[in-house]
Parts: sequence; C-alpha cells; structure tokens
Amino acid sequence: MANETNPFQEGLYAGLGLALRAKEKVEEFGKKITEDYQMNEEQGKKFMEDLVNQSEETRTRLDDIIEAKLEAYMKDAGIPSKDDMDKLSKKIDELGKKMDSSK
Repeated sequence: MANETNPFQEGLYAGLGLALRAKEKVEEFGKKITEDYQMNEEQGKKFMEDLVNQSEETRTRLDDIIEAKLEAYMKDAGIPSKDDMDKLSKKIDELGKKMDSSK
C-alpha cells in the first residue's frame, strides 16, 4: 500500500513532471520543425519564440487548474490552508500575550 498515491500526490507529480520536461521538449520539437520545414534563421527564431510563449501560457493555465484541484482536495480532506494556519497562529500568539499580561 505504500506505493499508492492520492489525488494530491498525483496532481503534484503531474505538475512537477510537466514543468521539468516542458521546455526541453518544446525546444526539441521546435528544432525539428525548423529543420523539417527548412526555415531560415529569422523564421526559426520567431517560430521558437512563439512556441515557447505558447507553452508557457499553457503551463500557466495547467498550473492554475492543478492548484484549484489541490485546493479542492485539501478542502474536501479537511486539511487547513496556509491562511487558516496563519490566522490560527496569530490568534494563539494574541492569547499568549493576553495570558502573559494578566499574570
């Protein structure tokens, strides 16, 4: 059972894997297309820039989707958010100060 993953892990791994491989794969693809279609240097450079920009936009949209899915999973699982933890920590600090001042 140690090898089973949950949706949180799957989303995290998918996002990390795509981010690590995306730029390398886009560049490889761009070089192949540039060569296959015999583009000159200027055309190839423009094509590569467009391809990289498009992949960045897609990755940003994917990151947003993954983040939303992870937030939903955490909420459904009852896992507090960082904001929730920060608010709780602040309240604990305030209570601690009140207790110290009442002594």
